[in-house]
Amino acid sequence: MAKYVSLFKYTGAIEGGGPERFAKAQQIVAAEKCEILTVYGLLGAYDLMSVVECPDNRAAMKIAAKIGNLIGAKTETMPAVDRDDFLQLLTEL
Repeated sequence: MAKYVSLFKYTGAIEGGGPERFAKAQQIVAAEKCEILTVYGLLGAYDLMSVVECPDNRAAMKIAAKIGNLIGAKTETMPAVDRDDFLQLLTEL
């Protein structure tokens, strides 16, 4: 499956977050046959970053929008390739 990076920027209060809300996000992801690989809290322009595997762009876009609504955040989602695939691509230039 393809990997996607989503960046989230909270647009309002983040109270009520935590394990319960993360469990809801996991349900959204599982419903689209995707998998959360990692999640990081960030300092700077974005507050949260996740890396997920999804079967296609549509599923990745859908979960990013649903989770953005759930947590009250703007999202930016992009496809990503593993280091080895990226390095192989560079050798083909």
